[in-house]
Amino acid sequence: SHQEATEKEVERILGLLQTHFKNDPDTPISFFDLVIDPNSFARTVENIFHVSFIIRDGFARLKLDDDKLPIIEPSKGNEGRENDRGAGARNQVVISLSHQEWK
Repeated sequence: SHQEATEKEVERILGLLQTHFKNDPDTPISFFDLVIDPNSFARTVENIFHVSFIIRDGFARLKLDDDKLPIIEPSKGNEGRENDRGAGARNQVVISLSHQEWK
């Protein structure tokens, strides 16, 4: 089903993120490097959609690097899930990405 396919893709991306940090914990991953598929605008949009579940569920978090560009890192332990009820724990944003910007 579509839901199962989405869950599998979310798990795959989370696994990639966790493996990267296990192998190189001091090197952040650019959010855009993770989600942008240079060959497919549609796949890029799907990747952003899948990563949104990882963020929403507290398995990873977004931060800004020194250049104010978004980086993504896995949450440590239960850090993201334990703080669900805290003020501001769940913030969502909408990003705009046109086909031209993607190119």
